[in-house]
Amino acid sequence: MLDIQTSIQTISIVITMLSVTFGVVIGIVQFRNLVKTRRIQLYTELFNRLTEKETLRNFTEVVKVWKWKDPDDFFEKYGPEKHPDEFGKFGSSLAHLENIGLFVKEKLVDREWVANLVGYMVLEFWEKYEPIIVKLGEPFNNSCITPMAKYLYEQIKSMRPEVS
Repeated sequence: MLDIQTSIQTISIVITMLSVTFGVVIGIVQFRNLVKTRRIQLYTELFNRLTEKETLRNFTEVVKVWKWKDPDDFFEKYGPEKHPDEFGKFGSSLAHLENIGLFVKEKLVDREWVANLVGYMVLEFWEKYEPIIVKLGEPFNNSCITPMAKYLYEQIKSMRPEVS
């Protein structure tokens, strides 16, 4: 009689342990799926924002149309004091890159996804406007007022081989 009770008790403990283990495994799987789903949602939201008509128009204008010789010429033509609407286009484009850089640094979105989505935009923008960004930081003794945009540029640049 004692052997049957011990066996039943042992089986009960084993079943309980297996149930708890199974529950933990299911919880981990669900959490991983939740994180993956959230990353996809964030990427989709990012894609939708970047493909809005106004965002694309501003970015295209700032990168492809605007011409300037040096930072002083840039501020004369597009600076915030004389041309606040124009400068707003530049600021908006830079802010988008700063936010994307933060998402990549915090691993909220995959850097390869971002490189595929906007890699060319990041490279073109940063390589054209780095002197302007440096000039904007001078009053604050800061060579880079947008560290996440710079981080994003460096990440994208490191993923793409040099083209000769």
